[in-house]
Amino acid sequence: MTLDGFSEIAVDLPREFVALVTLNRPERLNALSRKMREELATALRELDKSPDVRSIVITGAGGRAFAAGQDLSESRHFSAGDVDQWIDDWTELFECVLNLSTPTIAVVDGYAVGAGFQLAAVCDFRFASESARFGMPEVDDAIPCITGMWALYELIGRGRVSDLILSGRMIDAREALEWGIVTRVLTKEEIRSEALALASNLAQKSPKVIELDKRMLARLMLQRLPEFEAFAKQAHTLAFESGDPQEAMARFLEKRAAGRSV
Repeated sequence: MTLDGFSEIAVDLPREFVALVTLNRPERLNALSRKMREELATALRELDKSPDVRSIVITGAGGRAFAAGQDLSESRHFSAGDVDQWIDDWTELFECVLNLSTPTIAVVDGYAVGAGFQLAAVCDFRFASESARFGMPEVDDAIPCITGMWALYELIGRGRVSDLILSGRMIDAREALEWGIVTRVLTKEEIRSEALALASNLAQKSPKVIELDKRMLARLMLQRLPEFEAFAKQAHTLAFESGDPQEAMARFLEKRAAGRSV
């Protein structure tokens, strides 16, 4: 089974009952554009309906990043009036992943930053390569990190969430393992095969029992999402009205462009 017609993700079945979904913008460190988010949600829903798929591995192309967060080339032009739809789009993606009957494994090789970190956080398992780096650096772009707070709060608690979102610092794979963010840390050579091995193991278990367990796990995560979503809209509106995020993102993109030209 394959799903064709996507331009920013790739989908294939490398072994029986296991789907591999690849975020496929390596030149942009797999930054999550609106189109990528839409393609990812579409693919995941279709895979979830297939009797031939019993587990899903999600990874990033290029070996440098799982996903480098929101595509800032899109959000740098936002105004306060764009916020509600933007937050709704992210909520739809996170709800999609959490509501899947099929278990998901995020394979993080390189950076998982901002919304990319959040995407990994709502998967059922997270495998990290030794070079993986995790962070919520929205504060450095003058953007509130409200859905990031929601995605991580149950996983690592208030103190560690405060550390990440207020400092904007990155943590390495070993610290992520100590904090319980990732399930395993592996070499670059091992990570995909080990994730596929777990996916194959999950595929042998009762799909109905997996579905029922995941339904309750999703309920626990989703019960507070409307509260966070509502505040995210307020917070982002106030931030974008100030103009600070637009200026910070423009500086970052200019700095990145200058670095590339050297």
